[in-house]
This record gives sequence, structure tokens and C-alpha cells, in this order.
Amino acid sequence: MKKRILCFFSIAVLIFCIFPPSARAVGDVIDFTRDSLELYVGQSYQLKMKNDAAVSDFTSSDADIVSVDSKGTVKAISTGFSIITATDAGGNQASCTVTVKKGTSPEGITVSKQSVSLVEGESESITAKVLPEGSDQSQISFFSSDESVAKVDSKGNILAVKEGAAVITAEAASAAVFAECNVTVAPRSSKGIFSVYVSGVLYSVAGDKKANMVLELKNDKTVLEATTDTEGKFGFEDVVQGDYELLVFRNAREKTPVSSGSFTVGSHDMKLTCIMNDKELSILYQKETEASSELRDVSLEKNAITIEVGSSYDMSFKVSPSDAVLPTMVGKSDNEDIAVVDIDSRITGISEGTANITFTTSDKRITKTCKVTVVSQTRTTYSWIIIIVEFAIILAIVTAFFISYRKFIRNKEREEGVLPNKKKKKGRFK
Repeated sequence: MKKRILCFFSIAVLIFCIFPPSARAVGDVIDFTRDSLELYVGQSYQLKMKNDAAVSDFTSSDADIVSVDSKGTVKAISTGFSIITATDAGGNQASCTVTVKKGTSPEGITVSKQSVSLVEGESESITAKVLPEGSDQSQISFFSSDESVAKVDSKGNILAVKEGAAVITAEAASAAVFAECNVTVAPRSSKGIFSVYVSGVLYSVAGDKKANMVLELKNDKTVLEATTDTEGKFGFEDVVQGDYELLVFRNAREKTPVSSGSFTVGSHDMKLTCIMNDKELSILYQKETEASSELRDVSLEKNAITIEVGSSYDMSFKVSPSDAVLPTMVGKSDNEDIAVVDIDSRITGISEGTANITFTTSDKRITKTCKVTVVSQTRTTYSWIIIIVEFAIILAIVTAFFISYRKFIRNKEREEGVLPNKKKKKGRFK
């Protein structure tokens, strides 16, 4: 009997391990804009949900330390920590740890900018100041409400990731003492930004080609570096429209340029002739490279693709006529839960299903669509080996169970007289 119970238990455990019941993971569908925060005793803070997700209930793991009302407003009661859990109508949950500490809270904090408008890939810096004057400025922290739109580091440097809106919050030792900067990120095409190639030759005032010189192309948004070859030639890739300063250094270790000048980058590739005349760099423009033909159409390399969850595909384009210039292509997914596309036209599968990725030229004149089918990951040889081994183990246990069960039934039938008892073998010695 014990053997039967053990067999049943072993089979149940194996089946549970191989085919576990589906469980709802915390934070799968809803999430707080932050995972943790700190408050001083007596302070309150309004918790926020990403994407303004609707929440039906808020609970605190220790209401004697932190209380929370039906709208997600927490209040610090006493020192310690408590986990605040938000639950939506579907049972999805998210959690935030609130730590309450002793001490005196700063009076306030200010930020240098209340709003910032950026284009995808651009960056901006903000500064914060703790009040009153003379307060410890090292206790400032920065947070982003949506890092998929805009990221911020510990020094207040903001990086625009993708189109959308986010709030950058500066805090002074407590979540209740904060100031906000609203960040709006626009797609690259909205400001007519093109990526071009800037090349040229560097000369001395005597007409000699300057080899192995370090060049730095910069403005308030971008810093690019290049080194001249033996013929004095240089090139900068992926330069966007704008005003730039070109600095010349003898080597990468120098911090003071030997010569510098400025020029403006347009929407087409450029060729420059740069002449070093003491500290002044004369930059002569050659006519910007124009496309020999006007763009009539853009086609996708593939109009439909199938990728696995977690894998990516780099979309490429063809222009018509072939000597036309390919403008910036902006991709957008109609279902980012299935597939997403970045500014480099890389498509990534998120979950099983289908999505349409639309690519539009920067002037919004031409639009093309690619159907993306995302499938589950193909099992590797290693995973198949694991499945076969698990199946063999289950088969062995099931076989052992049936042998044991058959033996049990036979013994019971002998006891009831249905089958004759086995004859005992006589020993050799009396």
C-alpha cells in the first residue's frame, strides 16, 4: 500500500514540475511608476501607476507604519517599512516599498527647468537645488516616470528614448519633497532631422595635408570624433542638421584645440575643405551633394516577416530611382504588446501574435507596412533532450506503479482464494 501511495505522489510531483499551473505574476499588467520611496514621519505621498492604470484596491502590509487610502495616497505613521500593493479589477497586482525614517525633512527643492522638449536621441541636463540655502545638496535624487520614453541619471542628464511624455522628478531625501520637469519627446521626423555624412580634407595654411590630427565635431546636443588619414581626409557619419563647431587637436590627449571654426549642416551629405590658419580654422563649403533624381518611392526589403519571441529583424529599404536619397524612415507598431520597432528600424518580437509595422518617410509622403508574425521560440536540441529524459522518468515510474499494482491485486486474490497460493519451496536441509 505504501508503495502505491509513493508512486502516485511521485507522478503528481513530476507532472506539477513539468506542467505547473499558470500563475499571475505581480506587475505583469499594472505597475507603479517607482518600486520604492522614502518618507519622514508625518509626510504623505500620492502613488502613481504607469499608463494611469485603473486600480480597484490599495493595501498596506503594515498599516501601523504606512497607511494608504483608496486613491493610493500613503501616509508615514512611524519608522520602518511597509509594502503597498495595488490590485486591479482583473486581479493583477503591483507593489511599492515605502520606508519611513527619522529626522527632519528639507523644506523644498527647485529644478532649473519645468519643461523640456526633445527629439528621439537628444539629451538635456537639468539641475536641482535643495531649500533652504545651505542645505545638503548631495541628497538629491532623480527619477523618470517612464524610462521607455525618457531616462535620467543621478546628475540630471535626460536622454530622449522614444516618442511620448514623461515626468522627471527631483527629490530631496524624501518623496514628499520634490519638483518636476515635464519632458516631451517627439519623433525624429517631426523636426525634419536627417542623418548625413560630412567629409573633408584638412590643410595647413601652407597647403600641406595634415595627417593624424584629431577632429571633434560638436554642438550642444552632439559630440563626434574623427582622425585624419595620411592624406588629411576625415569623415563624420550620422550628422543631423544644425550648427556645429569643428575643433582640431594634435592628439586625443590634448584638451585645448590648435584650431577651430564653425559651419552649418544641411539635409544632404557635405564635403569640406578646412585650412588651419593659426587658431582660426577656415571651412570652405563644397556644394552639398544632391540626389541625381527625385525620390519617387520606397520599398521594404520584406513586406511580411516571421520572427520568434525575443528575436529581432533589421528592416532595410530600397529607393526608386536607385540614385535617389533615402530619407529618414520612422517606424511605428500598431500593437507594441506583440512587436516593437526602434529608430534604427529594428523590429523585435515581444509575444506571440501579429502586428503591423508602418514605416513612413520623414516628410510623411510615403508609407509602407510590414506584417510581423511573432511565434514562440523554437525548441533547441538541449531542450528536446530534457523533455525526452523527463518522459523516460515518468514512463519508468508509471511502469513501476503498474507492476506494483498488479502484484498487489494478485496477492489480494490469493488471500480471497481466487488464485491458488504459491507453494513454498522445501529447503535442502532438515
